[in-house]
Amino acid sequence: MKKILTVLLLSTSIAITPQALAKKKTTEQRIQRLEQLLDSKGLVEMLIKLEALQKEMQLLRGEVELQSHTLEGIKKRQRDLYVDIDRRLLKLERSGTGVQQMPSVPAATSGGGNVKTTKKSKYDIAKEQKAYQKAFDLLRGLRYEKSIISFRAFLRSYPDGRYAHIAQYWIGEANYAQRKFKRAVNDYQVLIKRYPSSPKLAEAILKISYSYYELKDLKNAETNLQHLIKTYPKSTEAGQARDLLKKIRLQLRKKS
Repeated sequence: MKKILTVLLLSTSIAITPQALAKKKTTEQRIQRLEQLLDSKGLVEMLIKLEALQKEMQLLRGEVELQSHTLEGIKKRQRDLYVDIDRRLLKLERSGTGVQQMPSVPAATSGGGNVKTTKKSKYDIAKEQKAYQKAFDLLRGLRYEKSIISFRAFLRSYPDGRYAHIAQYWIGEANYAQRKFKRAVNDYQVLIKRYPSSPKLAEAILKISYSYYELKDLKNAETNLQHLIKTYPKSTEAGQARDLLKKIRLQLRKKS
């Protein structure tokens, strides 16, 4: 029996070598250091911040996706609006009405060298329509600069065609959509001067006013708004003009 106990003690002493004891001690020390780190307030704060940043990133991703979806929605509505306006204008042209019913802008605003659209065209209607549609398709695709180039080319070929005033209007709209307000003012003014019977004159004057407002030229904006209200008092554009005029006058009073 004594021999058996002696063997057991010897085997146990052999199993627990100094190296094994050192390794066990090192492992325990590592565990203790990890426990100390976990108990550290600094590390806890870092973990909280990291979690907060991760949540913020998730929110930002969601917002980006939402903004992208919203932007696509805006673009779609803009395309639909262009198509609707174009359809209405072409309907007026093809019926031979509308352009003859709107009052002309006074000479002080419209100037000379007016070119009025007529019911009969000296151009090949099919070719004119095809050229116009090519430019409009670019606009509908929101390819503004290319549409401007195409519309200008159309006007060089059909300067007094039945769709000329519409093409000129779209050039102004394309620049306005890009916030190129100085160019937009010039293009809308060309519409007013060359095509004084266009049904888009009231809107052109309104957009000129908005452009001046964006350019911080409140006096010119005010002058054009007053002219719009006087010339087209019952129009939808006149109602919008009155709202902007109130806003401008309030700003001018604050400055004075």
